[in-house]
Amino acid sequence: MLEVESPRPRSTRDRPAKSPLSEGVILDTAMRILREEGLDAVTMRRLASELDTGPASLYVYIRNRDDLLNAMFDRVGGMVELEEPDPQRWRDQLHRLVDSLLTALAQHRGIAQVAVANVPTGENALRVADTLMGVLLAGGVTPRDAAWACDILPLFVTAAAMETDTYQERGDAPDHIVDHLQGVFSTLSPDRYPNLARHAQDLVSGDGEERFHFGIDTFLDGLVARAGRS
Repeated sequence: MLEVESPRPRSTRDRPAKSPLSEGVILDTAMRILREEGLDAVTMRRLASELDTGPASLYVYIRNRDDLLNAMFDRVGGMVELEEPDPQRWRDQLHRLVDSLLTALAQHRGIAQVAVANVPTGENALRVADTLMGVLLAGGVTPRDAAWACDILPLFVTAAAMETDTYQERGDAPDHIVDHLQGVFSTLSPDRYPNLARHAQDLVSGDGEERFHFGIDTFLDGLVARAGRS
């Protein structure tokens, strides 16, 4: 009877070499997990597993998960398209800026949450804020109003991104939400809810993009009016 030799253990030299660990490699891996699975999947333990190392090795480059999330948010901020402020086109420029920011956040499900509890101060976040401030000043907005708007406008964008994230998590399509609201408003008593019943169609009109830009324009109109009064 022939004896079958057991397979020899594979030499570690035969295995593919791991990429050297670095902050960039860690961040690249975290961003991939974020795009594929969302923010909750990004943990230090998961990263260590993906990188075939121990969690302690990551802390040489990243202090903690909060530090990682802030770095990820700043990476997303680097995807925002920026323009040199132009007084002749400032309003259009601002719309493009917030659109670009919203798109970047929407492409990275959950990352908008990072900006809610923290004021982003990474290099890319500061460049976005500086450009936003410059565009508002180019539009004649007073310096203090422009400074405060640099806080409020990103919150508006963040809220829109988080709303989209929530709908996607639940699997709700915008059309389904509108249909549900139309059903609710159509059954309202005109005696008890006279304004909602009378203007039910207006309440569900327009799409998410139109409503988003309505909010931005309304806010800008207020800033311009304030500047005119001063």
